Amino acid sequence: MKHAILSQCCGTTTSATCFWTAVFLISYGAAQVLRTVWPQLGQYGDAVLLTALAAACFANFGRNRTLHCGLTAPLFLVGAFVAFLKEAGVWPFDLSFLWGVVAIGVALAFLMEWRATRKAQPAPNA
Repeated sequence: MKHAILSQCCGTTTSATCFWTAVFLISYGAAQVLRTVWPQLGQYGDAVLLTALAAACFANFGRNRTLHCGLTAPLFLVGAFVAFLKEAGVWPFDLSFLWGVVAIGVALAFLMEWRATRKAQPAPNA
């Protein structure tokens, strides 16, 4: 029942969500281990997080073809690059603006997937 509810609300499956979560945790965990070896990486927290999110979305899109991951993976990657520029001191701006843009982009991606899934479902017989 949970699988049907999840696929109806956003077009993804429980297994795709679990796969995305596993890839994200592995990517982010590897980055945290790398931080212990390379302490200078510590100042790039937002860039590292956005890169791990992008990696999870690219992997999930490659395996499960979820529409929202196809849209958010490049968004996260561009966000990681912009965050890197900010955290390196090259481009001064407020990171909350970047996270706001990313949040809106993710919401729009899920909305687009939801609409596409809703249109693809057969109409109930009246």
